[in-house]
Amino acid sequence: MTLNELIKYQKRFDRNHSSNFEWSVKISEKNIEMLEFLLLSITGELGETANIVKKIVRGDFSLAEKKTEIAEELADIFIYLLKLSYQLDINLESAYFNKMKQNEERFRHYEHRNK
Repeated sequence: MTLNELIKYQKRFDRNHSSNFEWSVKISEKNIEMLEFLLLSITGELGETANIVKKIVRGDFSLAEKKTEIAEELADIFIYLLKLSYQLDINLESAYFNKMKQNEERFRHYEHRNK
């Protein structure tokens, strides 16, 4: 599946599931609390991922034991990222390539000399 297909899939899922929010609504100045909620949500998922990694580093678990849980948390983060991109009407693919171009310039001095 392409990124655009994943976004369409997510939109379809969001339209069919609702709670206190209409999950597929575009974000604007009129409903800025949706942006706040989604950012809070993605931050929470990132925190859950960090907590798992903290326990691995501390020695409670091995990476292999928690890799499935990390994958689930990363998927949650990805879902919120897809939602943010379409609800803010941001072309994530274009934004990625633009940012990578900037990073190539910014980090050019770190390129490996052994190419």
